[in-house]
Amino acid sequence: MGVLHARHRPLQAFLLFTAGRGALAGTLAPAPELLRLDETAHRLDLVRRGRAAAERVDEVSREKLRAYLDGFAAGLERSGLPFELRALLARFEAPDIPALMSGLLLSAYLGLAEGQARMERLLVEAVQAGASTEVLAQMFAPHLDGWSPETMRRLDLGRDGGAHAAVGGSNAWAVAPERTREGRAILAGDPHLGIGQLPALFFEMTVRLPNDYWLGATIPGLPSVAVGRNRRVAWSGTFAVADNVDAFVEEIVGSRASGDPIVERRVDVARRGLGPMSLAFYETPRGTLDGAPRDGAMRAVSWSGAERPEEAIVAYFALLEADSAAAAERALEGAHTLSLHFVLADRGGDVRYKQVGCIPRRTGGWSGLYPSARDDHAWDGFYRGARLPSSGPHEGMVVTANEARRAPDGGVLSTFGLAPYRRDRIRALLRDGGPHDIASMQRIQLDLFSRQAERLRPRLLAALDEGPLRAALAAWDLRYSAGSIGAHAFEIAYRAALRGLASVLGGAWFEARLESTEVRIWWSAALDRALSDDAIWAGPVGAAIAQKLDDVRRAVPARWGDVQRLELRHLMFGGLPDLFGFDRGPYPLVGSMATVCQGDVVQIGAGRVHVGPAYRFVTDLGEDCAYTSLPGGIDGSRFSPTYDRWLDDHLAGRSHRLAPPPV
Repeated sequence: MGVLHARHRPLQAFLLFTAGRGALAGTLAPAPELLRLDETAHRLDLVRRGRAAAERVDEVSREKLRAYLDGFAAGLERSGLPFELRALLARFEAPDIPALMSGLLLSAYLGLAEGQARMERLLVEAVQAGASTEVLAQMFAPHLDGWSPETMRRLDLGRDGGAHAAVGGSNAWAVAPERTREGRAILAGDPHLGIGQLPALFFEMTVRLPNDYWLGATIPGLPSVAVGRNRRVAWSGTFAVADNVDAFVEEIVGSRASGDPIVERRVDVARRGLGPMSLAFYETPRGTLDGAPRDGAMRAVSWSGAERPEEAIVAYFALLEADSAAAAERALEGAHTLSLHFVLADRGGDVRYKQVGCIPRRTGGWSGLYPSARDDHAWDGFYRGARLPSSGPHEGMVVTANEARRAPDGGVLSTFGLAPYRRDRIRALLRDGGPHDIASMQRIQLDLFSRQAERLRPRLLAALDEGPLRAALAAWDLRYSAGSIGAHAFEIAYRAALRGLASVLGGAWFEARLESTEVRIWWSAALDRALSDDAIWAGPVGAAIAQKLDDVRRAVPARWGDVQRLELRHLMFGGLPDLFGFDRGPYPLVGSMATVCQGDVVQIGAGRVHVGPAYRFVTDLGEDCAYTSLPGGIDGSRFSPTYDRWLDDHLAGRSHRLAPPPV
């Protein structure tokens, strides 16, 4: 794996190692975005955590990590640095085991735990902007039970560090032999992430072992297979939307927080071509303060996923060698770092679900969604391993799509679970279709029907006066195809309705956040719950929504593929004129955030994240192959003929056959 990552994707791997060390600005350039990433890595104390994890790793895993690093060095020596790396005129530090550990932690945080932290912050901002606490409590019920809006209003939130990534959503499912044409288990996975980059996020590889093989998608810089299989077992996961970031209210008086000493931690961050920048972080026993201590109420924030990443490395190594779905489930009990729903299937026909991660067990009935100042709200251990949900098939299938699940003892694991539109649609297609085979699974992965629109269109039609928008919405088949005019009509009306909710969610503050953050995704279940509420429509909020809809009723919708467009830009040289050949697009980006085949463009600050299928994987466990697709190619160099090898096929919904190397 190390050889292949160095030979074909060295830039991505080096970026991950360097980001984990908090050294991007010193290695590349003191650009604001790179400085913010370095600040995030140091705020999370990833350098120290990576070193500590490297010291704790067992000797067998250490040998495997060294093999990966030796392979990486050998791959660089054989192939040399590609033009893109040489053009940066940067000296990347050679990776080591601490950098691998820190990179794993950072990849688990960005867009995932990071999004949870940002959305909890936005909840406080909403209260401070004048949002109705009664409406918020209804939208997020029961997770705001016991909260103190008055405490939220007086919190000093410090500076908003912004976002680095946006989460989309993923699908994974498996069907038992009784539901398949050949009587064998089939597994399908398609993680949906930011796809507006080249080289593609994932690097596909096949590995031949003496008595086994591995094939599937890897992340350059990490020695494992994220979505894939060996001879006997296949696996794929979705983000579990776990609430593993919590904020505690600290009463600051001088150098003490709620009576405890505040510990200052200073870090000097290198800046290429400039002097170092000194950063200060302030720690309490409950977490890291939002900024420098100021008398009054502040938040201290903690992330439970940072616990013992070396155990996650051991777990993912064991997953590669699992000989059954049951063995894979046992292996994954140590995968504490990333919060995921896993689907597993094996050659014997067993299909299973297992949640992994590390989520706080909270006392006093606290959900963790809001910052709490109560003494009876604390962490009392963690949900991880066997304390997280697992199950076998229901109706001959296992399906996951970023849903919220409860712990076996009823504890809260997720406070921002996405609405069940994709999961319910997949279950219906699996249940009503069949017997299933590779082709039927691929058709489901490409499905563009929106259950969200099915649920909300009647409300919108009832509030819309006659006009081109209403006509297009009424005639729509509820599919987000490239040529659909109704899809654009729904999005115009839906987003107008969301702006109408601003009247009780913070007014201009909420409208601005809709346009500049990922709140539309993370709060989607709560927002759609509000838009489905008769009481909302019957009162003054309904009048505000109706006014926003009236403002757009004369809008003339266009073809969806002309409105939502995908642009793929090179990681470092994106945006150069076309003659340099680094970028691709624009292309139609079909789907929505609620369709099985997702497509979404999320505005985050001044930038945009294009969310879509970052990998498609389908495998019949009775065969020694898989059928896959990814939006890119093999080599990360723009001068390689394989730079965008599979992009056209991916956009057209076609796949290629992935098989083990010949003996």
